[in-house]
Amino acid sequence: MVGSGGSSTVPASAPAARGRLGVRLATLALLVTALVGLWQAWGLERWSLDGPGPGLWPMVVASVCVALSLIVLVWPGRDSATEAGDTDSIDAQELGRTRSTFRLYCLALVVVALGSAFAGFVLTAFMVSILLVRFAERRSWASALTYGAATSVIGLVCFAWWLRVDLPTGPIERAFLSLVR
Repeated sequence: MVGSGGSSTVPASAPAARGRLGVRLATLALLVTALVGLWQAWGLERWSLDGPGPGLWPMVVASVCVALSLIVLVWPGRDSATEAGDTDSIDAQELGRTRSTFRLYCLALVVVALGSAFAGFVLTAFMVSILLVRFAERRSWASALTYGAATSVIGLVCFAWWLRVDLPTGPIERAFLSLVR
């Protein structure tokens, strides 16, 4: 405002509107990506006489992603809201912990890729579970070990035995499968 003696300020609703637009654009991009994934998974075999096909899991994941992105697109939630309140109140220490957690999840992806190639499913699932539960989520060692063991055993029994999915094999998988097949 010229000549009023005050400074011109941006209305308080402008940042909120930009934030809502950003959330909607990001969600729309995720929806488009999920729809492309669903389209690609649609052509794969989902089930055969031998059990689940290579398209079952991508179809399930893509469908869930489409549904979730549609929900967020329709109901994006309150502006600047987190579980504990306003995002402006996040201090530097919490931001550092968040970045550290993100790095650990990225490291877990590398461990999954390398571990699957060299160690087999059980050992890789156990190591990744411990990495994430103990260090990324900061739970106790007992929780991490219990969760890692449960993840490995449940994954091996459900996928390798019941569904007959070819998991990356190591000595543990070969021993288990020789007992149950």
